[in-house]
Amino acid sequence: MQNTLLSVKTSFLWSRDKFLAFQKEDGLFFPFFRIAIGLFCCTHLLAISRDFELLYTDSGLIPLKILSIQKVQYMPSYSYVQSILTYLGITSSSFALGYMILYGILCITLVFGFLTRFSSLTLLFLHILIFQSSTPYMYGVEFFKSIALFYCFIFPVGNKISVDSLIFKRSEINPTPYRNLLKIHMSIVYFTSGIDKSFGINWWNGESVWKAIHLPGFKSNIIDNYNLFAQYPSLPLLFGIGTIIIEVFYPLAMAFRKTRMLWLLLTISLHVGIILSLNLYFFGLLMILLNLAAFLTLKDDKHDV
Repeated sequence: MQNTLLSVKTSFLWSRDKFLAFQKEDGLFFPFFRIAIGLFCCTHLLAISRDFELLYTDSGLIPLKILSIQKVQYMPSYSYVQSILTYLGITSSSFALGYMILYGILCITLVFGFLTRFSSLTLLFLHILIFQSSTPYMYGVEFFKSIALFYCFIFPVGNKISVDSLIFKRSEINPTPYRNLLKIHMSIVYFTSGIDKSFGINWWNGESVWKAIHLPGFKSNIIDNYNLFAQYPSLPLLFGIGTIIIEVFYPLAMAFRKTRMLWLLLTISLHVGIILSLNLYFFGLLMILLNLAAFLTLKDDKHDV
């Protein structure tokens, strides 16, 4: 009897340890995440480079003093650094050019995994400078860009397929705990967003979808008109309810292998729709990249470590 109980107990403990063990899910998570975020930041910079001075300098559309009204106190900002450099005789144009050059170099070093943590931390700092100085221009992509760069800093993303891995010869690190953290974060983001939408009536009756696609600042460059929505009024309603369902059930669906790929495709489709209908190219692209990094397995390395 005692031997049987001991055997059952040992079996239970072994099963529990197997369950709790962090298994390697995707050996390519670190390089994919690092390269994707580095290329995204570089592309984002190139997209705004022509209008950089119009957006973030005193010669722009809105003076920096006005832009800085909404910034968080005691946080560094682009306008504050520029005021110091102006006092030292450095013009705003020179500072803007230097900022973009440094930002671009750091994006390249992040992509190639050279001094990865330094590159990501400095990029995060540079991003915060802009973020704090231009609140009226900010939207969702800026928040998630900050999150992605922060994760590039705390995750050992330079551990594999990088210049750092060639120079420092570090042992391979299991990416699963870090990837799980990203999964949990993404699940919280979508679930809370879906719950928030479900509290009001606007998403259930399609009004939010209808309003969004008719906002002047978000007029699509791809879709000329939405006459189809006028002909079929149920479409905005279906899109609104579909968005709530995708977001609320995101954590549950992503937790199971059988539904994970379907929900990943639905989520990507949701963001492709945002890109096509609202011109939010960078927000949609970044969310797609974060979803792929968290849940798409590029290399199956399932074994206990």
